[in-house]
Amino acid sequence: MISDETNQAAAYELLLPEHNMASLSEEIPASPEVIDSERPFSESLLVHNVSWFCQFRWLVIAILLSYGVVGLFPQLIEPFGIRRPGVWPFTTAGILVLSNLAFLYLAKTRTTPAQITTNLWGQITVDLVILTGVVYFIGSLETNIAFAYLLHIVLSCVFFSGRQSLIVTVMAIGMFAACIMAEYVLKILPSMSIFVGSFHEEYSAPILTMLAFNFFLTIGIWLAVWYLASHLSLMVHKRDAELAETNRRLVAASEERSRHMLTTTHQLKAPFAAIYSNVQLLLQGYCGVIPDEALKVIERISMRCRRLSAEIQEMLQLANLSSTSMESLTQVRMVSTELLEWCISQVEIVAEERNITFKTDIQPVAMLGAEDHFKMLFVNLLTNAVIYSRRNGQVNISCKPGPNLEPVIVIEDNGIGIPADKLPHIFNEHYRTKEAVDHNKESSGLGLAIVKHVAEMYGIRIRVESQPGSGTKFEMRFPAFDESLEIKN
Repeated sequence: MISDETNQAAAYELLLPEHNMASLSEEIPASPEVIDSERPFSESLLVHNVSWFCQFRWLVIAILLSYGVVGLFPQLIEPFGIRRPGVWPFTTAGILVLSNLAFLYLAKTRTTPAQITTNLWGQITVDLVILTGVVYFIGSLETNIAFAYLLHIVLSCVFFSGRQSLIVTVMAIGMFAACIMAEYVLKILPSMSIFVGSFHEEYSAPILTMLAFNFFLTIGIWLAVWYLASHLSLMVHKRDAELAETNRRLVAASEERSRHMLTTTHQLKAPFAAIYSNVQLLLQGYCGVIPDEALKVIERISMRCRRLSAEIQEMLQLANLSSTSMESLTQVRMVSTELLEWCISQVEIVAEERNITFKTDIQPVAMLGAEDHFKMLFVNLLTNAVIYSRRNGQVNISCKPGPNLEPVIVIEDNGIGIPADKLPHIFNEHYRTKEAVDHNKESSGLGLAIVKHVAEMYGIRIRVESQPGSGTKFEMRFPAFDESLEIKN
């Protein structure tokens, strides 16, 4: 194993996010002051809540069925003083299965916010009714099963406003009280419990007092939990709204700064072009003989102008990419051979200066996108490959269809390479490694940032492999598309 870190190969893959920065500002309220306990949830969150309740209900169904199956074998439960449950676990599980299927169907067919909210309230109501039946069969006051109501109370505090969660809490109290009244006061229902020997035909006064105390203690705990949970949920909602508002302002400030930078850069482009043109006139002798010392100064001015012009061009490209949406693009079908050959021709002058040769193995594959964007992508990568190669080096370019007929393009050099710990940062704006600065002091550090923006726009997966001192390889996998489909411009 090679212990010298500078000689170790490393790889990094640019994983493209599913959502871009614009998604962070969606559904952000105008101001945190308008957020209160009655704030409605977004449609996406309501859909998530409906789905979560249905998934959790499957778990409850599995528990009830397991309990019912175990109850079929008395030898497994009677040693623990537990009664055979009979059919009620299967009946309850069956009702839950039917209701869950109905709620899932409604979730797919009723998609407006009002319909989703109705679905959610229906689930809660059905759950509370079924839970009351489970509480009765297990033992309403003789066990702690009544605290299962807390699950819906806490969840309602998280999913609903303070007033709505209080309604859920009152519903739970009302159903639990109705169960106690029917079983212990009115004696409409026989006393039930899962434990053997826990029934009493006639309760003594102390036992009735204890049961009444347990009932009111349970209700008191429910109300305390509701108050604390709803209060904490409101605090979280307000903090979330404040963070969302702060994020909205940051995004707006960033967009304003980008617009300002774009305007300023446009204003600088013309003066620098004029300076560079006049400097070329001086260097070519159109203004008479110039002393050698003055020529050296003019040559430095020319070099700086060329560098600044390139930086301005990259800044404009990056700003335009950042402000461009896919909906506004005109996408065309391109053939890789023609596109790559054009891009190679754009960097041939720099390659000739450094005596860099190109070795190509380009098979024709079709790509869909904006031609200018793909040209920016390839020219930046080819320029980097040439600049960071050693003199008399070679740049390999290959293009072939992948396993799923997706275009796979590889650009590989044998240059200075990139250290492993710096690979994850190379796509950041203005980021340059120490080795890159020592090798080439004129780069702006924006080339790979442009590559990243183009890749994110078109879903291109980029894998970078590098070995310091031996070179770097960029592998790009483009999304495949059905060429038989009509492309709408």
